[in-house]
Amino acid sequence: MDTVGTSGKRVVAVLLGLVLAAGLIAWLGAAQLEKKTLAGQKTGLEGSNAMVVSDGVLFEARIGDPGIVIAKDVGSGKELWRAELGSVTSKPVLLVREEIVEVQIAGTPWMTLDRSTGEPLE
Repeated sequence: MDTVGTSGKRVVAVLLGLVLAAGLIAWLGAAQLEKKTLAGQKTGLEGSNAMVVSDGVLFEARIGDPGIVIAKDVGSGKELWRAELGSVTSKPVLLVREEIVEVQIAGTPWMTLDRSTGEPLE
């Protein structure tokens, strides 16, 4: 009988150890995730690209040096055109209208591009 009691205590101790280890791993994982999320919010670069899909074309304004606007055919993935914006360090605003694509970066005047060629319009 004494062996059964000791064996049961060992099983409980092992299970308790496993639960504590799992809890510690989950806590460390959550702390790392929170750290990464806060770092992304501080830089402001998470989700910084602006994207619009219109008539089967994906228009994407990307931050960087240089910042660019890319038009891609949604069906084939083929790049239709690319236009450079200069240095872009904040999230751009992208509007697609009838025959034009308008891009604004951090309060600067709108840059207007031809929707089919990506050439700047005045």
